[in-house]
Amino acid sequence: MLTEIVNHLWQSTLVAAALAALAAMLRDEAAHTRYWLWWAASVKFLVPFSLLALFGHVLGEAGVPRLELASWPVTIDVLAQPMPEAVTWTPLALALLGVWALGFLAVIGIWAMRALKARALLRESASYAAVLPRVANSLEVRTCESLIEPALVGIVRPVLLLPRGITEHLSQAQLGAVLEHELAHWRRRDNLTAAAHMLVEAVFWFHPLVWWIGARLVEERERACDEAVVRAGHDGRTYAEGILNVCERYVASALKCAAGISGADLKRRVVEIGRNRLMSELSMQKKILLGTVALGTLLVPIIFGAAAQGADDPRPMVRINPDYPTEALAAGREGEVQLEFTIAANGATKDIVVVDSSSPEFEAPAVAALMKWRYMPTNVECVGTACTTNANVPALERPGMRTELRFQLADVNPEAEAE
Repeated sequence: MLTEIVNHLWQSTLVAAALAALAAMLRDEAAHTRYWLWWAASVKFLVPFSLLALFGHVLGEAGVPRLELASWPVTIDVLAQPMPEAVTWTPLALALLGVWALGFLAVIGIWAMRALKARALLRESASYAAVLPRVANSLEVRTCESLIEPALVGIVRPVLLLPRGITEHLSQAQLGAVLEHELAHWRRRDNLTAAAHMLVEAVFWFHPLVWWIGARLVEERERACDEAVVRAGHDGRTYAEGILNVCERYVASALKCAAGISGADLKRRVVEIGRNRLMSELSMQKKILLGTVALGTLLVPIIFGAAAQGADDPRPMVRINPDYPTEALAAGREGEVQLEFTIAANGATKDIVVVDSSSPEFEAPAVAALMKWRYMPTNVECVGTACTTNANVPALERPGMRTELRFQLADVNPEAEAE
């Protein structure tokens, strides 16, 4: 288990590094593009490549045509899985599991306490009676006595929570720009995507890269909302003054999934807002590049899983076909038998069990034939036609093997398919 975790962390780190390089290439593009790149890097920590490879393996078993990859994918496999050998030091694994559990509970506890405070503010709040500019009717607006900044609170059904008396400190133009910022959070579903990354931070709290990605997500989402405010027609300088007034009088939200208006590098944001610069959308070439990266990230492990399907399945050196039962042959009956067995250290078969069969009359011939099969021992290496025994490696048994023997009239010698 420890091996799989280390390999998954390494793979996710490689993907995050690649997406970070891609985000750097797109530093002059709109912030929402970089935000989704960082969010993809975050979600990758929740999606092991092994699941995608397993999906490819299932496709291979289902008979989907697969590519015959050359030997170079072995190098990629070594890079993606730097710990191919299983770690069997149980005390170490248990100790690490205990440390992880303590950290996980600590992070969850902190988030839970902050969430409870946010819920308490909602319970104490009252419906906002005044009419606000540009606020959609489907978004509930409430006001409270707390000094928290204007924030979008809630994940499934977010509520816009405003501090009481905010209209006394902001002009109509400033208030309209600040509200546009919160509406941008609402349209983008920032609270939902932030909650997903909070889960990543809780599970992988020990990985510094996860927290660094979290900081990039907050930075890019705030810049994306700033750009949305300017794009909606608000004056940049008026909007920047409104942000400064809010930050001067109110406290920032402590929850990443309760998006406010402060956050990230405030000085840098104010400078960029004051320029009133509209960011251009991605060109077609860059969209193709991003689509290719996304598609490749998904397809590569699936292709490798499909290509590797059956690569590690041992093939018999000696395969004996079962005798067709006389009565079944005369009556024109066909059938199949599924068998489970163990390959002994010397390559012989043993512990043969009938898993399923179309008719009992085929079982005994199938078992008798399988008992005569022989496989290559695990400590024997073959290059071309030359085989040598590695004396430093013990031969191992391979339990849980399965095969299916088919009895078909079209071919008196039935086929055997190793699974």
